[in-house]
Amino acid sequence: MKKAAQYLTLVLSVLFSVAAVLPALAEEEPPLLNVAIKGKTLDQVTESLINAINSNNYSFVRQQAIDSRLVPTDWEAKSVRIIYFCNFDTMNRALALDTRASEFLPCRITLIETRDGVELMAVNPAWVSLRLGNYRLHEYCVKLKSDYQAIMNEAAL
Repeated sequence: MKKAAQYLTLVLSVLFSVAAVLPALAEEEPPLLNVAIKGKTLDQVTESLINAINSNNYSFVRQQAIDSRLVPTDWEAKSVRIIYFCNFDTMNRALALDTRASEFLPCRITLIETRDGVELMAVNPAWVSLRLGNYRLHEYCVKLKSDYQAIMNEAAL
């Protein structure tokens, strides 16, 4: 009985340690990833982004207006677009670890056309995964965050 109590105490202390560390780590991750591209149009950046997606071992899935299917096609916002893309092998592994990964998969980047150019914006998967509390999933999401940044930076060239 004494060994079981010691084992339980050890397990609980590890769990509490992990629970204490994850929120601290979450504060280090920004919730959004942003890149500003000055002097280009939405169509130019869309083309550059799709090329960057393909060159980084991801597949372009689709693009849509932010309000697609919510309003008639003629009324859709012309200055905000969402690009969906995926690496299906990575997605399968992440979903096998935690089905809650479907919150941020497939990957998506929002493009917002401004007077100065185009803003690229994406939810940081590493920030989301820390809040899910699954460290094994977080390892994939840190890599995914790096991929997002590489794709967005390449599109900005």
